[in-house]
Amino acid sequence: MPIARMSKVSILAPRDTREELVDRLQHLGAVHINDFAAAATQDEELKWFHSHFEPDTRPLRLSIAKTEFIVELFERFEDAKGGLISGLLKGQVHLTLEEFEEVERECDLEAAYGELEELDVRHRHAENAISDLEDDIAAMLPWKALDCPLGEMAELESLRLRTAIVNAAVLAAWKEEMEERCPHTYWEEINRDRERVYVAAIVHLDDLPDFDVLSSELDLEQVQLGGKKRTVEEEIVLAGEKLTAERERKQELEKRIKDLLPIKPKVLALYDYLHSQLAKEEAKRRFLHTEKTIVVGGWVEESREAEVRENLERLGVTLDVDFSPPGEEELAPTLLVNRRRIRPAETLIQLFGLPDRTETDPTPFVAPFFILFFGMCIGDVGYGLILAGAFWLALKKLDVSDNVRRFLRLFMYCGIVSIVVGILTAGYFGIDSFRIALYGENAGLPAYIKFPGTMDLLYKPIPFMIICLALGLIHISIGVAIEMRDNMRHNSVWLGICEQGTTLIFWFGIAVAAFGYGIKVRPIGLAGICIAGLGITGVILLSNITSKSIAGKFFGGLYNLYGLLASTIGDVASYLRLYALGLATIAIAMVINIMASLMWGIPLLGIIVLIVILLGGHAFNLAVSFLSAFVHPLRLQYVEFFSKFYEDGGEPFVPLAIETRKTVIDKE
Repeated sequence: MPIARMSKVSILAPRDTREELVDRLQHLGAVHINDFAAAATQDEELKWFHSHFEPDTRPLRLSIAKTEFIVELFERFEDAKGGLISGLLKGQVHLTLEEFEEVERECDLEAAYGELEELDVRHRHAENAISDLEDDIAAMLPWKALDCPLGEMAELESLRLRTAIVNAAVLAAWKEEMEERCPHTYWEEINRDRERVYVAAIVHLDDLPDFDVLSSELDLEQVQLGGKKRTVEEEIVLAGEKLTAERERKQELEKRIKDLLPIKPKVLALYDYLHSQLAKEEAKRRFLHTEKTIVVGGWVEESREAEVRENLERLGVTLDVDFSPPGEEELAPTLLVNRRRIRPAETLIQLFGLPDRTETDPTPFVAPFFILFFGMCIGDVGYGLILAGAFWLALKKLDVSDNVRRFLRLFMYCGIVSIVVGILTAGYFGIDSFRIALYGENAGLPAYIKFPGTMDLLYKPIPFMIICLALGLIHISIGVAIEMRDNMRHNSVWLGICEQGTTLIFWFGIAVAAFGYGIKVRPIGLAGICIAGLGITGVILLSNITSKSIAGKFFGGLYNLYGLLASTIGDVASYLRLYALGLATIAIAMVINIMASLMWGIPLLGIIVLIVILLGGHAFNLAVSFLSAFVHPLRLQYVEFFSKFYEDGGEPFVPLAIETRKTVIDKE
């Protein structure tokens, strides 16, 4: 039963038990709550006695924002050594349910927020001051040789100090023009930096207009050193002292923030606790309220009806709990229920969209085919060992959420299958193909390493290509078979046989004929042709059986046959990408080995370069192959397989529960 059977639940309770009821429902974590309040506003029968209730969630949202600020601030100042992996190894915050519910009392959010907000503001001011001082010092350094006190120069009545940057290419023209147009001005070169010449001029007020015009004509960059009293060198020293003081102040503030880091686990737990409280308030909004009662409606797994009833009856108040099957027009939420081994593939289904509750859950079929196709794309023992080992180690060492663990377990299985395919194709970091390319067909890996009947993707690709095509036909046939089953369940057995069964007969005939002629047994091949012919006849005569006219049935069947032939060729050929990606993995590995071998003859340095090429090249190949092995098999599932039967649009089953993002609640 991959898709859980759902029951509709209705709960009628006194209004004064609302807090206890919603708290019990959250701890139970089994009821998906519908929005009865919204439905009541649109239902004429319910509208007249519905009492609107709007919980005030602003204080909760403000507290959540404060916890987010604290967590983000702490993450800015945590030691970044080790990067992502180090962060994952730190693990999550583990608490018992009792500790989780006490965290609001134990963590003084307002005091922590007030102190950290003040420290953050002061730290930002220090950062801005440091940046301004660094810019100021950088701007003054080229003028360090200007030894006149800037404050005294500003107080002169008839003279003005001007500093500018002249392009070296126009310096000669500057000199000539200054002598002619500004005869009462004294200037000198202070510094030179490549094509930039730093000049200072003491300009008489009579020459000031001409000086400004000349500066504009020669495109001089005028520099403002106003607001300073001492010489430039003294100002640089003073700014340096201020910079040192600001840096020390910044370090002290950072130390004070880091000293508060021990409260981070409690803040993380408080973040989740507040979100759980917010979820309860949002759930209350969906209740139907009257003057003295509340009505809760939703969905629960059929297998948990007794558990829900028993837990609610423990409240010790008069309430009515009613369960009923969903109506034909009602859309129950979808919950996938699969065995542990294939549960990791549920994530792939969720990426595409959950199936409608009346559809078949494809997870049991997606899991093995995705893992197999992934392994065929990698097809290397060495790469498979690295993947399987890395993801196994991640499962053991990393303290991550269940969804992440599912992904890790899925890729661990993919790595194991990559090892198996690698054994069947002699894929060992491309060494076999490398040796054959350099030394001839007989120079491959020793016979005791190669599996009997090993396939050669590079030089003898046909067997592997046939396997890809066969797997493709099997894969899409399963998709059509699932659609036939759904058609039989929802409509009729006869309609399922006519619309999908004839297609399966045709494909089965093609498979039998290909097998018979492949092993050179003519009777089997002829039998396959006869079966395929029967399927073609069925497609023509029966696939459009819902048409009212005989001509519509016949010509509609011919059109369906044309579509079937075209889609079969296109769909099955798509699975050759598995061979192409497997070949690319081996070919790139072989090229890396050849490039590395060319370094062998270089004394001393050659060994180092060889190791770098091997490690870097194979790491790159594994990364690219991993990405391709994820994307393309996923495409085969979504485009080729799902198109045969799958209808998404299912609403996810989201019960009111204590859901944590930053913490883990351990079972006592």
